[in-house]
Amino acid sequence: MDSTYLTEARKGNVYHSHNTTAGAVTVLSTTCTGLVLVNPWASGKELVVANMSFVGSTLTTIREIGIAVPTGVQETVVTAGATAAVIHNGKLAGTNVNRGVGRTYSIATLTSTPLWFRPLGSARVTAAVEGLTAMKADFDGSVIVPPGMYIAFSTLTAAATGLCSISWVETDPV
Repeated sequence: MDSTYLTEARKGNVYHSHNTTAGAVTVLSTTCTGLVLVNPWASGKELVVANMSFVGSTLTTIREIGIAVPTGVQETVVTAGATAAVIHNGKLAGTNVNRGVGRTYSIATLTSTPLWFRPLGSARVTAAVEGLTAMKADFDGSVIVPPGMYIAFSTLTAAATGLCSISWVETDPV
Protein backbone atom coordinates (compact mmCIF):
# COMPACT_ATOMS: atom_id res chain seq x y z
CA MET A 1 0.00 0.00 0.00
CA ASP A 2 1.30 3.46 -0.88
CA SER A 3 1.45 5.55 2.30
CA THR A 4 1.07 8.83 0.41
CA TYR A 5 -2.25 7.81 -1.14
CA LEU A 6 -3.44 6.31 2.17
CA THR A 7 -2.70 9.57 3.99
CA GLU A 8 -4.46 11.63 1.29
CA ALA A 9 -7.47 9.26 1.27
CA ARG A 10 -7.78 9.70 5.05
CA LYS A 11 -7.83 13.47 4.50
CA GLY A 12 -10.61 13.09 1.90
CA ASN A 13 -8.40 14.20 -1.03
CA VAL A 14 -8.52 11.02 -3.18
CA TYR A 15 -11.14 10.70 -5.93
CA HIS A 16 -12.21 8.09 -8.45
CA SER A 17 -14.42 8.23 -11.53
CA HIS A 18 -15.46 5.84 -14.28
CA ASN A 19 -17.98 5.55 -17.04
CA THR A 20 -20.93 3.53 -15.71
CA THR A 21 -21.75 1.81 -18.99
CA ALA A 22 -19.38 0.69 -21.71
CA GLY A 23 -18.84 3.58 -24.08
CA ALA A 24 -16.84 4.31 -27.17
CA VAL A 25 -13.40 5.85 -26.68
CA THR A 26 -12.83 8.05 -29.70
CA VAL A 27 -9.80 8.63 -31.89
CA LEU A 28 -7.90 11.87 -31.02
CA SER A 29 -10.50 14.58 -31.57
CA THR A 30 -12.26 17.50 -29.92
CA THR A 31 -15.23 15.13 -29.67
CA CYS A 32 -14.11 13.13 -26.65
CA THR A 33 -15.98 10.09 -25.42
CA GLY A 34 -14.89 7.49 -22.91
CA LEU A 35 -13.68 9.54 -19.95
CA VAL A 36 -11.92 12.86 -19.48
CA LEU A 37 -10.69 14.40 -16.20
CA VAL A 38 -10.75 18.20 -16.25
CA ASN A 39 -9.12 20.60 -13.80
CA PRO A 40 -11.09 23.86 -14.12
CA TRP A 41 -9.16 27.06 -14.79
CA ALA A 42 -9.74 28.68 -11.37
CA SER A 43 -9.70 25.51 -9.24
CA GLY A 44 -6.66 26.45 -7.17
CA LYS A 45 -5.69 22.74 -7.01
CA GLU A 46 -3.44 20.31 -8.85
CA LEU A 47 -4.85 16.88 -9.76
CA VAL A 48 -2.17 14.25 -9.18
CA VAL A 49 -3.14 11.21 -11.28
CA ALA A 50 -2.70 7.91 -9.44
CA ASN A 51 -3.85 5.52 -12.19
CA MET A 52 -5.98 5.05 -15.30
CA SER A 53 -7.38 1.83 -16.74
CA PHE A 54 -9.44 0.57 -19.67
CA VAL A 55 -11.26 -2.74 -20.09
CA GLY A 56 -12.64 -3.49 -23.56
CA SER A 57 -16.17 -4.85 -23.86
CA THR A 58 -16.70 -5.21 -27.62
CA LEU A 59 -14.54 -7.18 -30.03
CA THR A 60 -13.54 -5.19 -33.06
CA THR A 61 -10.45 -4.23 -35.08
CA ILE A 62 -6.94 -3.88 -33.70
CA ARG A 63 -6.52 -0.47 -32.12
CA GLU A 64 -4.27 1.36 -29.68
CA ILE A 65 -5.80 2.70 -26.48
CA GLY A 66 -4.03 5.41 -24.57
CA ILE A 67 -4.03 8.76 -22.90
CA ALA A 68 -4.30 12.21 -24.44
CA VAL A 69 -3.61 15.70 -23.06
CA PRO A 70 -4.16 19.26 -24.36
CA THR A 71 -1.53 21.31 -26.16
CA GLY A 72 -1.53 23.94 -23.40
CA VAL A 73 -3.41 25.59 -20.57
CA GLN A 74 -6.90 26.78 -21.49
CA GLU A 75 -9.36 28.98 -19.63
CA THR A 76 -12.22 26.95 -21.11
CA VAL A 77 -11.49 23.24 -21.52
CA VAL A 78 -14.93 21.73 -22.18
CA THR A 79 -17.82 23.42 -23.99
CA ALA A 80 -21.39 23.39 -22.66
CA GLY A 81 -23.48 20.24 -22.99
CA ALA A 82 -20.97 17.70 -21.68
CA THR A 83 -22.21 14.54 -19.94
CA ALA A 84 -20.87 14.49 -16.39
CA ALA A 85 -19.57 11.21 -14.96
CA VAL A 86 -19.99 10.19 -11.32
CA ILE A 87 -17.15 10.99 -8.91
CA HIS A 88 -16.53 9.05 -5.70
CA ASN A 89 -14.45 10.28 -2.78
CA GLY A 90 -11.93 7.77 -1.42
CA LYS A 91 -13.02 8.44 2.17
CA LEU A 92 -16.70 9.33 2.04
CA ALA A 93 -19.16 6.74 0.71
CA GLY A 94 -21.79 7.66 -1.84
CA THR A 95 -22.14 9.10 -5.26
CA ASN A 96 -20.89 12.64 -5.90
CA VAL A 97 -20.21 13.21 -2.18
CA ASN A 98 -17.37 15.67 -1.52
CA ARG A 99 -16.49 15.80 -5.22
CA GLY A 100 -13.59 18.21 -4.94
CA VAL A 101 -12.63 20.43 -7.88
CA GLY A 102 -11.87 17.85 -10.59
CA ARG A 103 -14.66 17.15 -13.08
CA THR A 104 -15.08 14.05 -15.22
CA TYR A 105 -17.14 13.62 -18.36
CA SER A 106 -18.07 10.52 -20.36
CA ILE A 107 -18.92 12.74 -23.36
CA ALA A 108 -17.37 16.16 -23.90
CA THR A 109 -16.50 18.59 -26.63
CA LEU A 110 -12.98 19.83 -25.94
CA THR A 111 -11.88 23.30 -27.02
CA SER A 112 -8.71 21.92 -28.61
CA THR A 113 -7.63 18.68 -30.27
CA PRO A 114 -5.60 16.66 -27.76
CA LEU A 115 -2.12 15.25 -28.23
CA TRP A 116 -1.22 11.58 -27.76
CA PHE A 117 0.52 11.35 -24.37
CA ARG A 118 1.19 7.63 -23.90
CA PRO A 119 -0.29 4.21 -24.71
CA LEU A 120 -2.14 1.97 -22.28
CA GLY A 121 -2.06 -0.98 -24.66
CA SER A 122 -3.17 -2.45 -27.95
CA ALA A 123 -6.45 -4.33 -28.15
CA ARG A 124 -6.11 -7.33 -30.45
CA VAL A 125 -8.76 -9.78 -31.50
CA THR A 126 -7.64 -13.42 -31.37
CA ALA A 127 -10.14 -16.27 -31.62
CA ALA A 128 -12.94 -14.07 -30.24
CA VAL A 129 -10.89 -13.18 -27.17
CA GLU A 130 -9.77 -9.60 -26.78
CA GLY A 131 -7.99 -9.86 -23.46
CA LEU A 132 -8.55 -10.95 -19.93
CA THR A 133 -7.14 -8.04 -17.95
CA ALA A 134 -7.43 -4.29 -17.85
CA MET A 135 -4.95 -2.05 -19.63
CA LYS A 136 -3.62 0.05 -16.77
CA ALA A 137 -1.12 2.81 -16.09
CA ASP A 138 0.04 3.46 -12.54
CA PHE A 139 1.45 6.98 -12.48
CA ASP A 140 2.25 7.08 -8.76
CA GLY A 141 2.11 10.86 -8.83
CA SER A 142 4.29 11.38 -11.91
CA VAL A 143 1.46 13.07 -13.88
CA ILE A 144 -0.11 16.28 -12.58
CA VAL A 145 -3.09 18.01 -14.22
CA PRO A 146 -2.81 21.75 -13.40
CA PRO A 147 -5.74 24.19 -13.62
CA GLY A 148 -6.92 24.68 -17.20
CA MET A 149 -5.78 21.23 -18.34
CA TYR A 150 -7.26 17.76 -18.79
CA ILE A 151 -6.28 14.14 -19.27
CA ALA A 152 -8.44 11.83 -21.39
CA PHE A 153 -8.71 8.34 -22.79
CA SER A 154 -8.24 8.17 -26.55
CA THR A 155 -7.35 5.83 -29.40
CA LEU A 156 -5.07 6.25 -32.41
CA THR A 157 -6.65 4.23 -35.20
CA ALA A 158 -10.24 3.19 -34.38
CA ALA A 159 -12.76 3.74 -31.60
CA ALA A 160 -12.77 1.18 -28.79
CA THR A 161 -15.77 0.33 -26.60
CA GLY A 162 -15.21 -0.37 -22.94
CA LEU A 163 -15.01 0.84 -19.37
CA CYS A 164 -12.65 3.65 -18.37
CA SER A 165 -11.47 4.41 -14.84
CA ILE A 166 -9.30 7.12 -13.28
CA SER A 167 -8.14 7.91 -9.72
CA TRP A 168 -6.46 11.10 -8.56
CA VAL A 169 -5.44 13.16 -5.53
CA GLU A 170 -6.28 16.87 -5.23
CA THR A 171 -3.46 18.90 -3.71
CA ASP A 172 -2.47 22.53 -3.28
CA PRO A 173 0.11 23.74 -5.84
CA VAL A 174 3.68 23.77 -4.60
